[in-house]
Amino acid sequence: MIDIRHIRHLLAVASHSTLQAAADAIHLTQPALTQSIARFEEELDAKLFDRRGRRLVLTELGERLVGRGEDLLRHVRELEEEVSLWKGMGTGAVGIGVDPEAEMSLLPGVLETFVPAQRGVQVTVRSGHTAMLLPALLSGELHFLVADAEIALERDDLEIQKLAADPIAAALRPGHPLVRKRKPTAAELAVYPVAGASTAPRFERWSAERTGGEGAEPLVPALICDNYEVMVRLAERSDTVVFGPRELLMGYARTGRIKVMGWPLEGPEISPSLIRSKGRQLSPAAERLMMLFGS
Repeated sequence: MIDIRHIRHLLAVASHSTLQAAADAIHLTQPALTQSIARFEEELDAKLFDRRGRRLVLTELGERLVGRGEDLLRHVRELEEEVSLWKGMGTGAVGIGVDPEAEMSLLPGVLETFVPAQRGVQVTVRSGHTAMLLPALLSGELHFLVADAEIALERDDLEIQKLAADPIAAALRPGHPLVRKRKPTAAELAVYPVAGASTAPRFERWSAERTGGEGAEPLVPALICDNYEVMVRLAERSDTVVFGPRELLMGYARTGRIKVMGWPLEGPEISPSLIRSKGRQLSPAAERLMMLFGS
């Protein structure tokens, strides 16, 4: 019978560059981890790694077990959560993923409500683009995502609930030369550096169509940054034009740091969604946190 601990140890070694790094990640000594892998190979009567100097390279069997092992551990985590739910305990921890827009706009208000009221629950937040967060959701590490769902719409293993959309806007320093422009052309915008966050594919298509329709070259961002505070500071101190969700930028504009322009961009909207694995039962704490994002 395969010991689940051996699977955990195998995955740790397979995902780290050295045995020591793998041992540190799972809080074992390096000799104990080495012994565990050796015992696993002995029980299977087969090699899982080829030793090449200091490097360990997965054998064909090792690669197969790693692929199956990831699914197995995900099911084990889900089973443990289900048992906790049945006992009425919850998991005591919630892991979520948020994209840059949700992190700056929706997340702070939700946490202000949730954290003081749920002191027995530990919330872990991971930030990144949807493509970076999906593997962690599918593996069970994260309970749900609050992110743009465009690249996930075709998946049949996910449940997606759209949240309120936010139109895209442009922001400048108050004394910027374009402040008084009613609707600058693509050519006029191209004179100045442009900054924005990582975006869904529809924004690139829109930018190419808009500038192409005006006979101008597509705008190439001088800065792609998922930290809006950094971009706003840059706009304050230069002629950089920052593009982002209107409500998010308005928060900075209310302090007088930048000015949000009324240009009718007529582009795609920032559209966050709640994304979860289909059929996965969540703890009461995770359900409560997810409900707050949707309210």
